[in-house]
Amino acid sequence: MSDYTSGNINFTGLGSGTDFKELINGLMKLERVHINRLESWKSTWNDKVEKFQELNTALLGLQTTLKSMDTLDEFMSKAVSTSDSDIVTATATSEATITSHTVEVNQLAKNDIIVGYHGTASEKDTYFTSTGEFSFSYAGKSITLSNIPAGTTLQGFVNMINAHADTRDKIRAATINDGDEVHLQIYGLDLGADNVIILSNISGTTYDETDFYRSQNAQNSQIKVDGYPLLPSEWIERDSNTIDDVVPGVTLNLKKKTAAGSPINIGVTTDKEGMVENVQKFVEQTNTIRQMIKDLTDVTTSSDSAKGSILTGNYGVELLVGQRLKNIVASKGVGFSWFTEDPSTGNTSGDRFSALAQVGILTNADSGGAKMGLLELDTEELNKALNDDPMAVAKIFSANYLGESQSPNLTYLSHITNVTKAGEYNVQYEVSNGKLVSAKINGVTASVDPANWQITGPTGTDASGMAIRVENKANGIYGSDNINASNAMKVNLKLGKIGETVGILGEITSENGPLEILQDNYDTIMKNIDKKIDSEEDRLELKERTLTMKYSRLDALLGQYQGKTAQLTASVAQLMKA
Repeated sequence: MSDYTSGNINFTGLGSGTDFKELINGLMKLERVHINRLESWKSTWNDKVEKFQELNTALLGLQTTLKSMDTLDEFMSKAVSTSDSDIVTATATSEATITSHTVEVNQLAKNDIIVGYHGTASEKDTYFTSTGEFSFSYAGKSITLSNIPAGTTLQGFVNMINAHADTRDKIRAATINDGDEVHLQIYGLDLGADNVIILSNISGTTYDETDFYRSQNAQNSQIKVDGYPLLPSEWIERDSNTIDDVVPGVTLNLKKKTAAGSPINIGVTTDKEGMVENVQKFVEQTNTIRQMIKDLTDVTTSSDSAKGSILTGNYGVELLVGQRLKNIVASKGVGFSWFTEDPSTGNTSGDRFSALAQVGILTNADSGGAKMGLLELDTEELNKALNDDPMAVAKIFSANYLGESQSPNLTYLSHITNVTKAGEYNVQYEVSNGKLVSAKINGVTASVDPANWQITGPTGTDASGMAIRVENKANGIYGSDNINASNAMKVNLKLGKIGETVGILGEITSENGPLEILQDNYDTIMKNIDKKIDSEEDRLELKERTLTMKYSRLDALLGQYQGKTAQLTASVAQLMKA
């Protein structure tokens, strides 16, 4: 008799001797062909999602690398040498002029320090014998600590001064042990002649304001740069030993006084090797992404067939990602103007370099070659450009919303971050009766501030938030409707290729970017495949249960027939013997 149960169905075919379990397994294996195809299909989509994630991670890595050099100061480093670094050291930004300077230091900036003549035997001794008050002025501002408890020790008073909200960012207290007594010391936290401590009242203690002397006077630093000021008694003064507003783009760090009449020399040079390294990094990192996209979307052809890669034909990768990055390299810089020169006058206009091709970066166009589509750097051309105009090279790479006016009639003032767009703007304005009456930017009426002779970009346009000052205030109409006209007045807000790339990478990798949208679409496809697989699994489970019941009954029936056959065979055998 066969052995079978419903639910967890199990039978061995013992009734008839036929292995129906193996038969059902074979039938179910055929039935699972569709599920296997669905699972294989899902695996393909999952592989694509993983590649999207790998590409997204690589793009974020590129963005991080480029952000480290997307400003002029980061991209264009300048070195400053000094003839005596024990006296003065210096650093420079991209704005520093390539030149040399002399610096003479008459004195360093110092803070004010006062110390008590008399002290206590220990910092733990009582300093206030009764409820007291401590009043002083610092940098001209009066401050009072009142209701100081009787019994406050010297160390307790030090801690109070250093912790109190009114004093902790202005003065600092400490103790000095001379071996016999412990003295109270108070010093200002700021350098400069204006930051003087003046005690006005101390009560509740045996010491008063006359018990303190000034051990160091607050004073400004004093320097001469390139022999200025001329008179021996006159000096440039600052309330700091770090001076960044005397030599444009250069920060001086004063350490010691120079010998009288013996200034030191500092020299500013451009770190061209560092700029070359930054360009190489830009090319190499960009090529890493290009190669990755190329590998993901390439088609391998042979004499009789063609085979695509895992993302071949994916418009999101090929167009929305790959092509956008290629366009950045191939196009003119945002807000840059083509360079022109008048042969008759020698006058020039526009940017010396406004595209990467002009500084030696081109795309390999070798059809079918291993490096096809990758960037190539002509270092000889790059070095030539650096020798001609290093600042212009730095601008095409790393200008970060750098505003410039091409007309002496206008001065660029400012823009609003994340509001004003980089670009080239055509400005027109009218002055009537000595007053600024109207203005347009790119043909759209702009706001004017007659009192300040200021034009502001119209709301809702790319120029929104940009401020421009009028310099030519004579009556008349200035500019032209045609941006290419000789009398057109242009204001440029420039974004270098690194900044442009960083911005595009931000869009591509954002939550609403093409990669995220495509990944979401693929996730939806895989979820739908899972639903189909679940549905098929349910169908097959029912199918297997039905087959099991069917063949179980057949097995039982065959078993009965086999039993009857055996009985008949035995009966016939007995009849034959008789």
